[in-house]
Amino acid sequence: MLRSSWALTNYVCVSESEDPDKATLPLSNYIHAAGGVKPVVTTLLKYIRRITRDAIAVKEPRSWTTHDESVILLHLYTTGLKFSFLFLQTISRQDASCRAQLIRQGSVRTVVDAITQVSPRILVQANRELDFHPEMGLAERQNVLWSGYSYIASAIRDADDGVTSVCQAIDAGLLQTLTNALVCPAHANRRDHPPRGRMGDIELLFLLPTFFIYHRVVQSITRHWYFVQCFSREKPEIRDEGLGIALELVLTSTIDAMKHRNVGPINAHLYRCSGPGCSMRVSKFVSKKRRCSGCLISIYCSEKCQRTAWRNGHKKWCQVLRCTIGPWGSREIRTSLQVIAGFETSTISGMVKKVETLVREAQQQFPDFSNTLVLMLDMTVYPPESHVLPVHMLEQFPGEDPMWPEIAAEIRQRSDSPPKGYMFSVVKVHLGNSTFTLFSPSTALRMAFEGQYFLDDEVYDSVDEDETDDSKTLGDQDLGYDSE
Repeated sequence: MLRSSWALTNYVCVSESEDPDKATLPLSNYIHAAGGVKPVVTTLLKYIRRITRDAIAVKEPRSWTTHDESVILLHLYTTGLKFSFLFLQTISRQDASCRAQLIRQGSVRTVVDAITQVSPRILVQANRELDFHPEMGLAERQNVLWSGYSYIASAIRDADDGVTSVCQAIDAGLLQTLTNALVCPAHANRRDHPPRGRMGDIELLFLLPTFFIYHRVVQSITRHWYFVQCFSREKPEIRDEGLGIALELVLTSTIDAMKHRNVGPINAHLYRCSGPGCSMRVSKFVSKKRRCSGCLISIYCSEKCQRTAWRNGHKKWCQVLRCTIGPWGSREIRTSLQVIAGFETSTISGMVKKVETLVREAQQQFPDFSNTLVLMLDMTVYPPESHVLPVHMLEQFPGEDPMWPEIAAEIRQRSDSPPKGYMFSVVKVHLGNSTFTLFSPSTALRMAFEGQYFLDDEVYDSVDEDETDDSKTLGDQDLGYDSE
């Protein structure tokens, strides 16, 4: 009883500090009294792991009734687990240092593990008396899990680096855990289904695909490729139709993400040196590869190839890629342009009629700017939304980038978007609590790489190893080894 009430006590104390009508100490005082952020986080995660072990150690109930000792113990432990999840969410919301420390210490992984172990014990359809009980009923038992899902969603949505949280969740088996939950209600052949409760699992599921455009997330998905394939081939028994439909859509999106990472011919730069005329494959120089730190895409086997490429066009195309991302672009986005471009191309090609309608509506709404319309794909939501609006109305206006005027016309001319009344497409993405607008990634990648690889009999300007005239021009272009 004492162990299960510990989380409730802490949650009530901390959550009341958010109420302006109550005179309570702020969270910082609580953290200071407990010894600092790290001890608080460590103790809380240890408690979650301990109470999870206690819950799964409870003996199987002899009779699923409200008076059964095992049912009561299971209720106490899972209630403690629920308030632990709420406590995690509260301190994460109130204190940025707590939020970052929780992610560093693997809080998402810990919560997914707890849900995975506890869900088979509590997602049990027993009888009408217990399933509809106001405190021990199936809806309340589901709320234990959905409190955990809500924390995972907040950890992803509010973080500076939501990609790390998504990778933790996928690597911990979140998709498999949600699949196992499909066998939960409703009861077969019964009209009096227990209420489903909150939609924490579905909300989390629709948040995950907004991060499938990132290379690191696709790598985590690839490690679980066997599970995705099995789910596609062998449909499990689905009693929760809402969750089943959402999960099927998300798993389909994982397959799309893996396909977009291998779209040709753009991805040739992933497998061979980007130096003109150099046919050496990355596997031959993996320990000494050099990556351009301007675009973070081109890979070179030597300094000679890097300088040769710079003189033969990469100086211009590197700016194209940097302009696509803008001066605000992060490394996570730069290294994921391949996947983002794939989603951009496939989405536009699948909604031609809709785009035509959006363009007509935008021309009527903005008659003075009909020649400067752009198509924006909002990938911060799932399914992605599309809008057509004047370029100056974008949240991150490209005119702020000094490189933009030099290449805007060429991007417009070579845009892969159909000539339906807009200049080019832009893609809106997020990394958690920050959003970014990317300017036609598919077009920029194609411009930068489709003419980069020369045939053996073509002539290109070679540069000697000891030539250093362009060392200052290279600027940020990395001459050191790749850190990956």
